[in-house]
Amino acid sequence: MRNKIIGIFVGGILIIAGFTSIPIQAGPVQQPLTSSDPQIIDMIQQVDESLLYYYNTHLTAFGPHVTGTETSIKVSQYIYDEFRAMGMSVEFYNWTFDDLTDRNVVAILPGTDTSSNATFILCAHHDTVATSPGANDDGSGVAAVLAIAKILSHYSFNYTIRFITFSAEEERCYGSFLYARDASQQGDNIVAVIQADEIGYTDTTVGGLTLVFNCPERSKWIADFATTVNTLYRNQTNITVETDPNVMASDHQSFIDYGFDAVFPVQYDWPYPWGHSQNDTSDRLNWTYLTKATKLLLAVVAELASTPLELQMIITEPFQGYLYFFNHPLLPLNFWKRNYHCLRGTTFILGLANLYVDVIPSYNNIKYVLFCIDGNQIDWQTGAAPHYEWTIQMGPIYPIIGRHSVEVYAYTTSGKVASDEINVFLFTL
Repeated sequence: MRNKIIGIFVGGILIIAGFTSIPIQAGPVQQPLTSSDPQIIDMIQQVDESLLYYYNTHLTAFGPHVTGTETSIKVSQYIYDEFRAMGMSVEFYNWTFDDLTDRNVVAILPGTDTSSNATFILCAHHDTVATSPGANDDGSGVAAVLAIAKILSHYSFNYTIRFITFSAEEERCYGSFLYARDASQQGDNIVAVIQADEIGYTDTTVGGLTLVFNCPERSKWIADFATTVNTLYRNQTNITVETDPNVMASDHQSFIDYGFDAVFPVQYDWPYPWGHSQNDTSDRLNWTYLTKATKLLLAVVAELASTPLELQMIITEPFQGYLYFFNHPLLPLNFWKRNYHCLRGTTFILGLANLYVDVIPSYNNIKYVLFCIDGNQIDWQTGAAPHYEWTIQMGPIYPIIGRHSVEVYAYTTSGKVASDEINVFLFTL
């Protein structure tokens, strides 16, 4: 019996040793991009300064539009009407929180793959501070979202695209936080979020040729994808991609907090001299730069929504932002004002709880799955299955106390890797 146990243990070690090393980040498995698409080139060429100028100047003409004010409602109505004129399905996402009431605007371009619920989001924020008309912050991002939506609305894509403008980015990102929280609780399959904020200013040669993608490690695959896309369409975009560590101070963080991958494209030259002031006006923007940035974002969104998804790992439980007692969700947690503390969406677990993972769209080519805590491999399961279940623990005699990242990686027979992760506070004593 003792020899049998030793044999099983050694065999397990050999299996682990044969596994590919754990990647820093993975994301979904997509078909590789190898060449540019003539149709996407045609889309890029439709982006011009006059279209962006039209949207930006109409937004700034409202003057400051602070969350919760009548002017903010007027701005959201203007954006709604523009989306409707494009022939897309549009809705208001109404919210009330912390004595504020306002609404986001959501336009939906449905995907043609009816077997998939995968969704990609391009977004910006339409609110401003009280002192500013917001030409760059974030009229530049909203203008880009509207221009891209107008162009893409004439085409079809495999996967659904949501074009969203958020209220209350300047108020602890309440608009995006509430939207991301609801999306998480509804089980929305949001594959990637691209949030454009302040993409219209440059005052250096290098800055005029660079768009920065801020992101955490879990979302770096989106920035890498953008780099690949830009390589294929560089003749059309005339810009480069720089990937920087995450900056939590905008709406993309709301999605990250609730377990979605998101990036924050922003201008290279910083700080913006007229930020949050009455001088943040349309004449301060570099329209050539904003046009290049918009072309790149269009290409990235179009390719994301077109490129087939071969494999996704989706953690379905524990739910984001809940208190658990063992496997029982007790109540949602109220850390909603802590947007700079990475507490929104964090799950607290008292005792041992199970991790539940779904595999879509197909699991047939999965070779094995690794379960990790803070990037360290803890356990594994071999074989292909549509669902996986694992008890979150370091081992039968090792308690876990504190904040941790729990990750799952699926390795395919062809060597590709898909992953998902969740942030939890664990108390397993």
